[in-house]
Amino acid sequence: MTASVVSVLASVASVRRSLTALVWMRAALVALGAAGAAWLIVRLVSPSARTSAVYLVLMVLGVTLALVALQWRRRGRIDAVRAALWMEEQMPSDFALVTLVERAVSVGESEAMHTLDSPTNLRLAAAYNGTTSHADAATVQARRALHGAALHQLRGPALFTVGIVAVLAFLRDERPSAFRNADSDALVTTTRATSKNSAPIGAWRVRIVPPNYAGLRMIDGGDAESVRALAGSRLELVGSGEVPLSSSARILTDLSTTATHIAALATASGWQMTVATVASPTELRVSRGSVTRLLLIDGYADSIPRVDLKLPARDSVLRRATGALPLEATLHDDLGLASAAFELIMSSGEGERFTARTVRVGARTYTRSRDANIRDAVLRVVLNLDSLLLGPGDIIHLRAVARDAHPAASREMGTSETRSFRIARVAEYDSIDVEPAPPPEVDKSLMSQRMLLLLTEKLDARGLRLARPVLLDESRKLARDQVRLRLAVGDVVFQRLGGASSAAHAEGAADNSGPPVGKADLLAEEEGDDSPVVAINKPLLEAYNAMWDAGRALEQGDTKGAIPHMKIALAAIERSRAASRLYLRGKSPTVIVDLAKVRLAGRDTGITNARIARGRLSVKSAQRETRLLAAAVLAVRNASDARDSIAVLRLESVSDAPDFARSLDAMLAELRRGGDVTARFVQARRVLGGIVRENGGAWSRASSP
Repeated sequence: MTASVVSVLASVASVRRSLTALVWMRAALVALGAAGAAWLIVRLVSPSARTSAVYLVLMVLGVTLALVALQWRRRGRIDAVRAALWMEEQMPSDFALVTLVERAVSVGESEAMHTLDSPTNLRLAAAYNGTTSHADAATVQARRALHGAALHQLRGPALFTVGIVAVLAFLRDERPSAFRNADSDALVTTTRATSKNSAPIGAWRVRIVPPNYAGLRMIDGGDAESVRALAGSRLELVGSGEVPLSSSARILTDLSTTATHIAALATASGWQMTVATVASPTELRVSRGSVTRLLLIDGYADSIPRVDLKLPARDSVLRRATGALPLEATLHDDLGLASAAFELIMSSGEGERFTARTVRVGARTYTRSRDANIRDAVLRVVLNLDSLLLGPGDIIHLRAVARDAHPAASREMGTSETRSFRIARVAEYDSIDVEPAPPPEVDKSLMSQRMLLLLTEKLDARGLRLARPVLLDESRKLARDQVRLRLAVGDVVFQRLGGASSAAHAEGAADNSGPPVGKADLLAEEEGDDSPVVAINKPLLEAYNAMWDAGRALEQGDTKGAIPHMKIALAAIERSRAASRLYLRGKSPTVIVDLAKVRLAGRDTGITNARIARGRLSVKSAQRETRLLAAAVLAVRNASDARDSIAVLRLESVSDAPDFARSLDAMLAELRRGGDVTARFVQARRVLGGIVRENGGAWSRASSP
């Protein structure tokens, strides 16, 4: 019996140790998962945090969580009694096993065995005898239960920890830098890893070798982040340490262009790569594992020479092709001039038969060297017109041209504006006498119609005092004058519209027996109201018809009814005179304001004008604004990554938004000094939106396009 009790107690002790180990394993998995989650959060929030600081935070957090878990478990430490209770749960036996263990714990194992052997405790001994056989079966059952409990308790923490480790491993292999362009909203970010495959790029040295024709010296840019290079130059990048795993160059202005791989060669002191620069902003990306460093190349093209023709100052007509003509032009080139000359193209003849010949005068060649290039020059020459053998009617086209030393066969030359000189013909100087022309018919008609209107108004005023026959006779005299004036206006209209017949012939008679239907009305119907020919003569057509109505009323002696039609005709003739007259702009009259009289004479309504809504930005400007705001947010967390993003944005904006690029340049300078760039971000956004801050005021307005 004593051996059975010892076996039972040994089984309980084994289960207790297994349960204790299970608690420790669960606490360790929870601590490891919490530490991994904290590390992941730190990497997402601040990718450039130093590794030592991350490890320190994770270690403190993991130890703290482990101590908390152990302290929580210590309150209910797993002892022999708890282990026996757990075994009773797996195979119930009316708590006989628990009673045995409690007896052994309270009085000791030897005392418990002595008590069980005492004949005075037969009832308890019988219970213990039943327990020993039950304990052996419970031990076997407990082993199976331990496996199930371990799976149940450790499955959740183990899956969480494995997931965190997998995410961290993915982030370790994934390059954390991304390039922002017009189709992506990522920012350029760089990380500093410490593994062997992700060692920092370190300092490098940039050398720019210009093309031979430029006559420039080699440029040593040192450890630069951005350089400016002439298109066609050879850029050499020399670094130390291991050879970068990858390096590529991409043109920023052409989003369809894919990155071109650049091979890096190993040298005795490190590595070296060579890049041919182009006339576009280019990004050179050098990577070693998860570490990336950028070199921004501001490539610019060799511009053609700029030529300004100073003399002669304007075109002219010459009576004879004799004498001397001074020629002068100013020349400028960004790298250096190679040659210049004046080019003359002379054409002779007229119609379909003419000849042309080209002559170059004053040609000059400029020397070039690496020490001195002639970038500005003045070309002067005196042209002897007698040597050109020009005749009457010949035309000279004159311009200045210049070339630089660019070797391309398709290279254009710089040219100035063209001056033209024509040799006058003999017939052009016959006579300048001009016979004075009589007043136009429209002006005479205006005066006649006004006179008829005044006579009709006077007759109408005397109508009550005159007898009916006398009034009718006077009224018909005015009607005949009105008919003659109407026919004169009709002739003017027919002549303007291209007709040769008169108004009297068109109507058939010089009276008011029929309606005013003539060639003018027929042409108006054929041409349409929108025709320019009819539009300028439309007032005269209106006057023509109004005169017919006035003449008909006068024939009947109705002077009061004729006056409105005569006024309409007079106003129409006045509009016709204004439509065909040319008004020259003169000096505006000086307006004198009596300040003492108008001071404080205005009224204040208390209502201000509403502010005009700001216009929408273009698609490209809106994308740049989004990138600028994202860089401002990034500058709070990581100034280095924000500087890389702003540098790329500046390089992309140099060509089409130079003002915005200059504001970003000032921002980069402030970031390098470590100063506050809040005002720089605000200014750059205003420049991008075309906003101008008024001096001395608190309001801003959109700049005029």
